[in-house]
Amino acid sequence: MSLTDVLFGGSTAQHAQREMLTYDPRLGGRQKEFGDHVGDLLTWQGNTLDKATEDAYVQDLNDTYGNKIKELRKYNLINDEEAKLTKDKSRIDLDKLIEQHAQDLKINQSLNFDMAKEGFIPDQASTYQEKLKNFNTFKNDRARTKSEEFGGSREVERHNRSREDQARTDAQNLLANQTNLQMLQFENSAADRASQRRIDNRRMDLQESRDARKGQREMLMLIMAGLDNIGKGFA
Repeated sequence: MSLTDVLFGGSTAQHAQREMLTYDPRLGGRQKEFGDHVGDLLTWQGNTLDKATEDAYVQDLNDTYGNKIKELRKYNLINDEEAKLTKDKSRIDLDKLIEQHAQDLKINQSLNFDMAKEGFIPDQASTYQEKLKNFNTFKNDRARTKSEEFGGSREVERHNRSREDQARTDAQNLLANQTNLQMLQFENSAADRASQRRIDNRRMDLQESRDARKGQREMLMLIMAGLDNIGKGFA
């Protein structure tokens, strides 16, 4: 509190708001000039104003950086300690922290938007890489499930494959049946030829038997005729 403040008055909160503008934890906190030291001495309010200035500074940090810091923590880009806004955090350091993670924040926000659009709810404690991996698994599983539904690509593929397998089986069965028919025809033909040979052999045997009996009859007739001639010779 400067000497002017002592002379012209003003509340501690009002003074703290002004002092907060030059507050810098790297330089020891509240910045005091000669008049501030005199004012603190005369009013005995130095410590109270120091505390009020610190509180005003922390509130200003929350107003200025709170949302950004929460976003960085939300995506696990910073830890709990880095996310705390205290009187010991300088504006310059916070600006650097936000700038350092600005690109990563955009990437995470974009992924978060894509996940929300697809209906995927990630584990907020997971890292970007873990979210991306789980999101890809989610999309692949959903695509596989959809493709296996009636009319889906995998269901159509299975149906076409089944038809191809059935056509292949039918062709194999037809070939086997044709082969079996040819074998049966060959066997029947061989049986017919064997039967014909047996018939021909039987016919030949009968013919030879008839010829033999005919020859015997002719021989017998010759003998009888000879005997008859001999008998006539003696008569």
